[in-house]
Amino acid sequence: MDGVYETSINTPMGNINARIALKQTENVINGIVEIMGSKNPLTTGKVNGNKCYFSGEMKNNMLSLKYDITGELVGNILNIYAKTNMGEFKLQAKKVG
Repeated sequence: MDGVYETSINTPMGNINARIALKQTENVINGIVEIMGSKNPLTTGKVNGNKCYFSGEMKNNMLSLKYDITGELVGNILNIYAKTNMGEFKLQAKKVG
């Protein structure tokens, strides 16, 4: 799971680019989600095979978004299912680093 992933989120405000940096230690995952100029730590991350689970909150001047993520890594693509306080999203993030 280690790496940097990029994705684009389609929102009512338009597409928003996001970057996710993940670091795996055994079956624990930590990282940072960068979106709209803010860096937000992800918490309670776990890894089971090629699947990961984590949660966090993205904050900036315009937005506070709590999320729970289920991800599955297939090759260099992280398929993401996100449950948030603003709805549910399916995303794909490409590994770029």
